Amino acid sequence: MGDDREPNDQLYCARTRLLSLTGSGLPMSRQELADRVNVYLYGSSRQEIASGVDAKYIGKLERGVYRWPNELYRQAFRHVLKVSTDGEIGFYVARPQRKQLVMVSSPGIDGGYSSNIMSMSNAEMMNAPDGTDWPMWFAMKLAHAISIIHNLTGEHTETLQTLLHQEILMFDASAPSGARFVFDTSRRQALITLATLPLSFGIPRGGSDVGATEMFLAHCGASLTACWHLLKGSDLETVDRLLNGYLMQLELVARKPSKYQGTAARLASQGHRVSGIIALHRNHLRAREHHCNQAVKYAELTNDIPSQVSALISLASTYFYESDPVRAAHTYERALIFDAGMSPLQRSRTRAELSVVYGQLGQERQTLESAELAEALFPDQPEHDPSYLYAEFTRASLTLEQGLAFAALAQRCPTRGYQQTAADVFSRIEQASPSAVPARIKYEIINHQASTAVLLGDMDAFAGYLHQGVEGALLLGSKQRRKEIHTAWRLAADTWPNEPRLKALGQDVIPTLTAD
Repeated sequence: MGDDREPNDQLYCARTRLLSLTGSGLPMSRQELADRVNVYLYGSSRQEIASGVDAKYIGKLERGVYRWPNELYRQAFRHVLKVSTDGEIGFYVARPQRKQLVMVSSPGIDGGYSSNIMSMSNAEMMNAPDGTDWPMWFAMKLAHAISIIHNLTGEHTETLQTLLHQEILMFDASAPSGARFVFDTSRRQALITLATLPLSFGIPRGGSDVGATEMFLAHCGASLTACWHLLKGSDLETVDRLLNGYLMQLELVARKPSKYQGTAARLASQGHRVSGIIALHRNHLRAREHHCNQAVKYAELTNDIPSQVSALISLASTYFYESDPVRAAHTYERALIFDAGMSPLQRSRTRAELSVVYGQLGQERQTLESAELAEALFPDQPEHDPSYLYAEFTRASLTLEQGLAFAALAQRCPTRGYQQTAADVFSRIEQASPSAVPARIKYEIINHQASTAVLLGDMDAFAGYLHQGVEGALLLGSKQRRKEIHTAWRLAADTWPNEPRLKALGQDVIPTLTAD
């Protein structure tokens, strides 16, 4: 049967315009293009994984079999081929034909074979479906993710987490612009399935079964990756129940000297950081401090600087929430000892959060310098930073910390105009894409916008932010967000003690917030 597909000559020409890196003088080969795309997406370790982009996939793109890779893949191709638009390399939306799915085998890194779901139509499995059959699409993606997990056990969990994180980002890049209920429900179920893997497949006993330990660590890595993503929504209780089911056993592996101790300790440190986030939202600061200290302890059993830095930052932020800026500043400065080994995202986060506690201490020059440096260090594409999954620092997080720094200065230096600067910084969140702002961060910013409105003497703005903050605290079930609202309310009550509008607002809002 003849093939009437139109070849993608634009992609072919874009590839062959570039010379091979071998120095032969020949055009770049399909495999070289695939390797460079993989490096852009995942780092050099991606080339060790059988399920990545390869020369055959490039060939199918050039023959026109596939016309519309997902957004992250298109971004990678644009970067490698040095073009600014999809059209320059012949990418456009082509209506997919009906799919026929088959199971095929692909070689794993250990020489064995793993099953992967593949498509026999001109729409590749990684593309979003044409229609609303999101449950089927997520089932296919989940099967693909599990095949990756079973190829990357034991000491490979860092690579595993990176790849799964990228797969989940691809989920999100395929999200529809409207009518998201089925998509969001299917996505959540897929993440919960990954998060339950350590419980679903069993926990090793005694540590004598090397194979069981390796698989357990792979499942823990997958689970923690899913948990980090679930934390961006309102699934705090779900994550807590899942993590409690295996964290103690993971600690046992991390404390026992073995070839897997460093891997297990790195994962245990992440687990305690996640638990610390949940404790914070329950307003259990003593529990959070315990988890963060445990995260530091386990990170110190590894040679992994990013893990040690992340744990110290979490501990320092605990002292911030405890209103102890001196201890917070000291702990952030401990993290700066590792500055040369930090990723750009971690360097930015450390300075951003340090600027807040410097502001609380009234150290104006240090506050401004740290806030400016945090902005300068923040990477253009933070999702490609090695620490992005567990750094817990997005562009929205940077906005939060910078706003908090100026709000702190406004309290210490009320005549310098920092109130308006804080309000302007916080308002950046209103122009951001909703999908780019985790709910926990969004409502924390809104609560601080309410406090900043009081500093500016704007009761109307205060009332609007207060209503939004209450809705967010109830949505998240977060006692920490409620605490922030009460702080803003007390500030307003001190500022406008005899204002009738404030009394009416309190009668409307506060009962809603305290009702359980």
